[in-house]
Amino acid sequence: MLENVSQNTERSFELSRPLAVLDVQSTGLDPSSARIVKLSVYRVDPDGSEHVKSVLVNPEMTIPPGSTQVHGITDLDVMDKPVFRAYANALADHLGGCDLAGFGIERFGLPLLQAEFDRAGVEFDVVGRAVVDAMTIFHRLEPRNLASAYSRFVGGVKPELSDEAQGAQNVFAILQGELRSSLEVPTNPGELAAWAKGIDDTAIDAEGKFIWSEEGDALINFGKHRGERLIEVVRNDKPYLNWVSGSDDFDPEVRKIAESALNGHLPERSPESMAAPERAETT
Repeated sequence: MLENVSQNTERSFELSRPLAVLDVQSTGLDPSSARIVKLSVYRVDPDGSEHVKSVLVNPEMTIPPGSTQVHGITDLDVMDKPVFRAYANALADHLGGCDLAGFGIERFGLPLLQAEFDRAGVEFDVVGRAVVDAMTIFHRLEPRNLASAYSRFVGGVKPELSDEAQGAQNVFAILQGELRSSLEVPTNPGELAAWAKGIDDTAIDAEGKFIWSEEGDALINFGKHRGERLIEVVRNDKPYLNWVSGSDDFDPEVRKIAESALNGHLPERSPESMAAPERAETT
């Protein structure tokens, strides 16, 4: 069991080399295709000195509306900003010899940063550095398992599996507790499933691979054409949509949208769906 040291306010990092804490904002969640739009570095040196750098980056692609909703950065904000390769050499020098930290850095921030350095032709080696992920530590301190979820959202100790249905009943009790925990959590199963994946009412399909623009146009929300209008991709890159429509890597609904677009049938957004429905409050 982890020792509770919350009363000890003197605990701090023991640094033998600089620690660079990274915050990366991007055009999407796939490190292989996303681009950085903002990068902030908070570096703490062993002597206690602090250095803060934060820059906006032109990603050389359209920023999808869904990404803008997350970080608030628009195409206009980055239109006249330098591209990543303009920062790459100075950034690599600034991070040289540093251990690295961030929230979700192992799965997303660092792979995306390394991909950007690769595209810029600048060497950035993390061998021998410590990579400290605050999200991983959080999950270690606050276990994310069935027992902890039951304790938080239901209360008490999770009942033992006394019969075949007890496990399912425990999960349902957790779901009910999650609904009661915040009015932000949807009560409709379909809306809840989308909300849990971070998919909002702009999504055309259940996975949010295609989304609606503010003007009501269908946009691609993944891969190399992320942020582009579906009709433009039909005109300029039919092989890409042929690949999507025939690939088992995509949900059947996503494949059907791509196939229909190739056949001249683009998704149409109904006027009723242009405004998000009001969610009834519960007491």
